[in-house]
Amino acid sequence: MAARPHLRPSAGSTYLHPFQHQRHQALHTSTPLSKNSISIVHPLHHRIRYKKNQLQPAYKNILQTPKWDTQSHLFKPQYTQQSRLEEHYNTTIAPDLLLANFVHNERVIPGRKRQEWDGSSQYHINRPRRAPAGSAVETPDIKQRTFKNIPRLEAIWIHAFVRDAVRVNQERALPTMVMMQQITGKKPRPVYSKATVMTWRLRKNMMVGAKVKIQGPDMYQFLATLVEVVLPRIKDFKGIENTSGDMFGNISFGLEPADIKWFPEVEGNPELWPNLAGLHITLVTGAQTDPEARTMLSAFGLPFVGKERLHNVPSFEALEAIDRKKGIVYNY
Repeated sequence: MAARPHLRPSAGSTYLHPFQHQRHQALHTSTPLSKNSISIVHPLHHRIRYKKNQLQPAYKNILQTPKWDTQSHLFKPQYTQQSRLEEHYNTTIAPDLLLANFVHNERVIPGRKRQEWDGSSQYHINRPRRAPAGSAVETPDIKQRTFKNIPRLEAIWIHAFVRDAVRVNQERALPTMVMMQQITGKKPRPVYSKATVMTWRLRKNMMVGAKVKIQGPDMYQFLATLVEVVLPRIKDFKGIENTSGDMFGNISFGLEPADIKWFPEVEGNPELWPNLAGLHITLVTGAQTDPEARTMLSAFGLPFVGKERLHNVPSFEALEAIDRKKGIVYNY
């Protein structure tokens, strides 16, 4: 009996075993798939279909419940209590700030922008613009006060510098990080040095402190503890200086190492914190000027002392007087 010749695939073709050939045809059949089957089209989407009319009434209600409802299987619990200071801001402080800062027929006060060259020299062509007058960087415009830009406390940055971490050992900064986590409820991030200074025995990439940013309910809880518990117990604390702003609505002040002991988390276990470090606190607000930020923070109970520092920002009356000289008259 003559041997059956062995078939080999020709160039450019793919040889399939008879069983594989049958399976290959079955996968590429034109017969429509049933509803409860699994899709084999790449990428694979395994869809689970169920008949809602055959489910129990309890499961029907769960599947039709929105995500924000506590009975839904997709509900994600977040905050279980209401922030007292945040509610005080929404109901009392925000309406008062809108009434106090609102100005009728207010116009946009332009900030300090880079100046163009007058073109008196041939070297002025394609030359970068000059720095703003009276400032090294550009300042934003002061927009009209409306209900959309009411000053609001957005975040609190807390920074601590541990001197013993530079002089003795870097591990001295770890207790300060734990202390900040106990006070704020957020895990702080270590701060490393960016340069080498031989006079201070400081090397680059050396852990020298920690910082943390708090927002939301934790921010209002920290502010309430600071205003109602810590600051009233500091004997030599008279208030925050009015010159502590940065012209853009951010207020900063500091606490000495001896003042940190009045926090309830530290006062309850003083033996755990033998070496305390001072804190540098920055209140980040949505105010456009420092006076607006101080007005809002004073409503929370933060005291301010000292002479008010007025920045060189043109007022609405000054801009109106300039327009009168140009012949522009406003009829109110």
